[in-house]
Amino acid sequence: MNDESNQAEEKDTAGVILPPPVILLIAVLLGFGLDYLWPRPFAPDWARYYLGSAVILSAIALAIAGERQFKRAGTSVKPWVPSTAIVTSGVFARTRNPMYLAMVILLAGIGLLGNSLWFPVITIGFVGVMQYGVILREEAYLERKFGTPYVEYKARVRRWI
Repeated sequence: MNDESNQAEEKDTAGVILPPPVILLIAVLLGFGLDYLWPRPFAPDWARYYLGSAVILSAIALAIAGERQFKRAGTSVKPWVPSTAIVTSGVFARTRNPMYLAMVILLAGIGLLGNSLWFPVITIGFVGVMQYGVILREEAYLERKFGTPYVEYKARVRRWI
């Protein structure tokens, strides 16, 4: 094991690179920054306003559903604090990462509503950062902490969708 893994184990956390909301904020700011410097509009107004709004509302609903499941299970949504339970019901029966999926959907909705073609590009980078800087670390942590029940859950439910 490397030093980073040992530190995460000692702290009883996943050892994510940054809190996921911070990663999301960076992605949004980068998307708007690129759009400001080099605008790349792509969507007709009707799609921007109706679909963009619907996509954003869907992302918010998914994130709220995931957070409620965590609260019901008595564990924290924050990956920098110890996990006390594996959540496998509700939206977690369909995706292991509904709140991270909600962040991806939110980025798509912001890009559509803001009419910025940069957001699909930013979203690809966001997914990569989340995958390697957050999700894989969380999965390794949860396997160490919960063992077979988590491994069985991983075998049953997809990571994203």
